[in-house]
Amino acid sequence: MPKSRRNKVISLSKTTKKEFQTKKSLVDEIRKCCDEYTSLYVFSVENMRNDKLKDVRQKWKTSRFFYGKNKVMAFGLGRTKEIEYKENLHKISSELVGNVGIMFTNESQQVVKEWFEKFSEVDYARSGNTATQTVTIPEGPLDENSFQYTMEPVLRALGLPVILQKGVIHLTQEYTVCKEGDTLSPEQCKVLKLFSYPLAVFHITLKCVWHSTGQFELFNTENE
Repeated sequence: MPKSRRNKVISLSKTTKKEFQTKKSLVDEIRKCCDEYTSLYVFSVENMRNDKLKDVRQKWKTSRFFYGKNKVMAFGLGRTKEIEYKENLHKISSELVGNVGIMFTNESQQVVKEWFEKFSEVDYARSGNTATQTVTIPEGPLDENSFQYTMEPVLRALGLPVILQKGVIHLTQEYTVCKEGDTLSPEQCKVLKLFSYPLAVFHITLKCVWHSTGQFELFNTENE
């Protein structure tokens, strides 16, 4: 008779040790970067997409990015002036709140700021995002190349007023997918993607910078 999984004793010691080692490695790596790079930036991300952040890392191959685990990163830098790893790093730690990350680089501040101010990529919105515009689909036949007749039940299930006429899907009336300011539902997001309306913008905003000289600067992100 097979043993019940309920009776299996699991030791947490190895897991705890592994987690501790992972955190220690991150702290060591961050401190190493503080020694090797001339500048450290804190950035926030709007409409986070892992694949797009990966692309940014690829474009900045000579720099190092760390994202997530704010408390561990702050510990590595030092949360207070008394225990900071280098002068004024505690000011960086105080900015590690929310959906943020850090970037180490040897590029000049002008080059970094200009690149990130220009960089943004459109993407499809996800459930919970806010609609940035009103999207309305006009009454009439849908493009046969994009919407084959087999899509009719899918569109109907998403709430669209559709019928099938001679193998072509028709909207029986004008349909408003969303209004500007709406909090988008999963169904609305699916419709927006089907009709090619990318309402989200992946964007990175620089919050502040620390230089190896000890200089710290907080950027004005109020209007960004």
